[in-house]
Amino acid sequence: MKLNQRYQTLKQRFLDLDDFPLEFLETSRNLFDFNDRRIVPKRFEVWTTLVGLPLPPSLTTKFQSLFNQIIQLLPNSTRFYQVQPQNYHWELFIIKRPQEEVEETLLMKTTEIIQEVLHHYQPLKMSYRGFLITPDGTLIVKGYGEFEQLREQLSQQIPWASPQQSNLGHISLGRILDPVGEVYFQELKAFVQTSEKEDYGELNINCAKYVHESQWYMEDQEVIATFNFG
Repeated sequence: MKLNQRYQTLKQRFLDLDDFPLEFLETSRNLFDFNDRRIVPKRFEVWTTLVGLPLPPSLTTKFQSLFNQIIQLLPNSTRFYQVQPQNYHWELFIIKRPQEEVEETLLMKTTEIIQEVLHHYQPLKMSYRGFLITPDGTLIVKGYGEFEQLREQLSQQIPWASPQQSNLGHISLGRILDPVGEVYFQELKAFVQTSEKEDYGELNINCAKYVHESQWYMEDQEVIATFNFG
């Protein structure tokens, strides 16, 4: 299935709903602690390869504006989490998710392999058009580019990497954490539809980062290494 078809499938799942199902929202809520009205991402251990952290200011500004437009369509009582703009990123290839075990020696060996693979790849270009909302309330900007071959090579070279990899090129902006009711949900649907071809800009990718994340959505993380393409 081509990238745009995957996005269209996600979009249709959203359009088929009348509101966010509680069982899906529970998946999102489980990523956070709710302390005195503050919504704080839980602490998890993830090792991943990504682009961004931060993104260029032009993209960051547009994504912030988009997020604010979406939030203005919600009831005032709706809880939501906004990714900190300096933490916007595109996840290229995940080495270890929270529930997975990878030996520390392999986590360190990963650095050399990623460096070698990216050394033989020319810089990439991503373009961002339209956004989606998933049934669990995740807000994502749709990214398009020629990256599938790179992901496949990383998968072949790093067999201990997470078996659960993204097949998209999206950037996450945040999560809606409560049902909004049918009327507000219809407004969200309409905004997704009218923004289908909205052009948010391009990202020239010359480097990637290997990151040890200790708190969800990069609120606590350490950049282990930075790699240049080509």
